[in-house]
Amino acid sequence: MEINYILIVIAALAQFILGALWYSPIIFGKWWMEIMEVTNLSKEKLLEMQKKMSPFYALQFFLTLFSTFALVNLVGMTTLSIYHLAFWIWISFIVPTQISGVIWGNTKKQFWAKQVFVMVSYQIVGLMLAAWILSM
Repeated sequence: MEINYILIVIAALAQFILGALWYSPIIFGKWWMEIMEVTNLSKEKLLEMQKKMSPFYALQFFLTLFSTFALVNLVGMTTLSIYHLAFWIWISFIVPTQISGVIWGNTKKQFWAKQVFVMVSYQIVGLMLAAWILSM
C-alpha cells in the first residue's frame, strides 16, 4: 500500500481545525468553559490562559498527525474499510479511555455527561473526517 503523506497532513490539519471549532463558542465552547469552570474569568485572564496553551497546541497537532498516520497504516493490515476501522478504534479504545479520564479526572459529576459527549463526539467526527480525506 502506498502512503500519501500529503493526505495525512491534510487530514491532521482538518481534525485540528475541527477541534478548534468544536471547542469554540461556535459549537461546544460555552459548554466546555462551563465544564472547566472558567465562565467567570475576565477576557484578559482567558487570553493569558490561551497564550500559556500555545506549546500544547503544537503537541496536539503532532499527536493528531501521528494517530492519522497510524490509521493509514492500520488500514493496510485489515480487510475493514477505513470508516469501519475508524469506528472500531473509536468505540473500543477512544470512548473507554475518554470516559475513564472524565470519571477519574477532576470533573464534577454534574458535568460528566456533557464532558463525555463533547469529547467522544469530537473524536468520532474527527476520525470520520480523517477517513473521508484519506480515502480520496
